[in-house]
Amino acid sequence: MKLLFLFNGITPYLHALLNKLADKEADVTIVISSGSSRILGKGVKTSNGDGARYRIIESSTKQSCIGKDYFPELPDLIVEERPDILIAGWPSLLQFFTQKKLRTTLQQGGVRFVIREIPFQMPPYGKLFTYFRSHPVYNEEMKRLSRGFFFYLRQWILMQIRRYCYTRADGALAYASSGKELMPGYGIDRNKVFVTYNSGDTDALLREQEELNETAPALPQNDSRIIHIGRLVKWKRVDLLLDAFAKVAKRHTGAELVIVGGGPEQERLRQQAGKLGVTDRVRFTGALYETREVGALLQASTVYVLAGMGGLSINDAMAYGLPVICSVCDGTERDLVTHGVNGFFFRENDADDLAEKINTLLEDPERRKRMGESSRSVITQYINLETVANRYLDAFTQIKS
Repeated sequence: MKLLFLFNGITPYLHALLNKLADKEADVTIVISSGSSRILGKGVKTSNGDGARYRIIESSTKQSCIGKDYFPELPDLIVEERPDILIAGWPSLLQFFTQKKLRTTLQQGGVRFVIREIPFQMPPYGKLFTYFRSHPVYNEEMKRLSRGFFFYLRQWILMQIRRYCYTRADGALAYASSGKELMPGYGIDRNKVFVTYNSGDTDALLREQEELNETAPALPQNDSRIIHIGRLVKWKRVDLLLDAFAKVAKRHTGAELVIVGGGPEQERLRQQAGKLGVTDRVRFTGALYETREVGALLQASTVYVLAGMGGLSINDAMAYGLPVICSVCDGTERDLVTHGVNGFFFRENDADDLAEKINTLLEDPERRKRMGESSRSVITQYINLETVANRYLDAFTQIKS
């Protein structure tokens, strides 16, 4: 089976997935921009493709009439590559609408068109106003975007374009199970929606965990160590986590918080820790890109907290057997965390509730251990690189048939 993916860039988790698909004898080629991506967030780690068992085609991009980048040479590439399936995520899927030549090329070549989305900040079709009023959209700097006539006009237009694409797609892949309910509203048959879930390189994570078991711990033993991993941008809500931790620290004298990541908010967060009087109990590691370094810190911690947006860091923490506390992330959290089983959901933007959930785990070591074991079993048995790759291939097989 020959697959052609459109990507904004190669993140480490995509690199691992593509290699896994290639190992399963799929013929995988990806098209990425020959220039820098304007879609990936600032500071997002990308791979240069070293060790790729898939092919990489760099192609120039242009801005379409709706303000999104597209690959003008894609129809010609499809003629050359002759894939069985074209897989496009956001915003690449919009090229199906804006470029008639692409639609004609796919039809003439018998190439299946597949949409791949989380979906994230995607309103139910026809419920634009009610959705964004209850689910406001912010950028990474926590500037509210979902306001004003032009925002809603733009979203309405994009909703109609999305529906055009979905009604004509041969299939859709969803990172989260919510997609199975949401995507059919855009006109695609429910039976053509496949939930793949999402995963980092759990093969490497679990190997490294076994190796780390044979080495000295990265940090001194502490059964009250909380950890957060992510870029230090405002929508990660590390400021909220610090507020909650200051409350936890008053009750638990041995509690410690490890913040892994770098970014524009780092200095401001350090200052906040000082004002809260917890500087000596908060450890800022800065950006760490070696998975072994991050894994050593996860292994030395007892509770993982994601106070704001994110996703794959939850998978990583669960692979290391940590209970997870989170709120509203990118939608994938609802498939990973079961409240009271392997973690807790706290009320969004509520530092008091977050602190209470942390206290609950710190004060009950047995429960914390059971939750951690449940977390790890979710990764080892249900949502990992192997099972996600198999879900992709099963979906492609059904779509192609």
